[in-house]
Amino acid sequence: MRQEVFELHALLEAAKIPGPFVLVGQSIGGLLVRLYTEKYGSNVVGLVLVDPTHESGVLGSVRYGGWVRLREKAAAGRVVPEPRREGRASSEYKPEDDYVAEEFQQMYLSRKANPEPLGKRPLIVLGAGKRPQPPGTSDEKWKELRPERDELVRDLAHLSRNSKFILGPSSGHAIHNDDPELVASAIKEVLEAASTGVPLGARGKIRAK
Repeated sequence: MRQEVFELHALLEAAKIPGPFVLVGQSIGGLLVRLYTEKYGSNVVGLVLVDPTHESGVLGSVRYGGWVRLREKAAAGRVVPEPRREGRASSEYKPEDDYVAEEFQQMYLSRKANPEPLGKRPLIVLGAGKRPQPPGTSDEKWKELRPERDELVRDLAHLSRNSKFILGPSSGHAIHNDDPELVASAIKEVLEAASTGVPLGARGKIRAK
């Protein structure tokens, strides 16, 4: 993930796209925009997280054969490589090059040390109101996983002291497809909050479908 963040920053510089930025990340993209803010935060003024992945979430994993709390698979002492600008691109998946568990664990430990890393940046977190039971998942297992998933998405609104959580009751994980107006409205509200300095809580409510 840190490599992807590094490449995004390099791309923006090469394309001469100046900040400041409002970053929008869906699913695992929510982790990426948080990492970008951690690394290049002086140029980030607000964020919108669209049904984001949580670093402590239980995820379906082919590598580990089912549902796992991925950060708990981090190997002690295994160091995530520094991002690189040059070198051969990967042509296939290799477990030895997979550091996602370690990166999830790093984010978990970083947030324990600093629970509100986004400070007062305006942040809107959008949560999915519909979560179909994944194929192959038992009723009992999904009854356990679904509430935790919803709770963790809501938890991410605590990353900033200037934030709000909005549930999209008719939307699944891809809220940007199911209710694009909700995502667009959230982006607009964060842009306005960042440009005017008026806290999100002092604004009207965004209406979801």
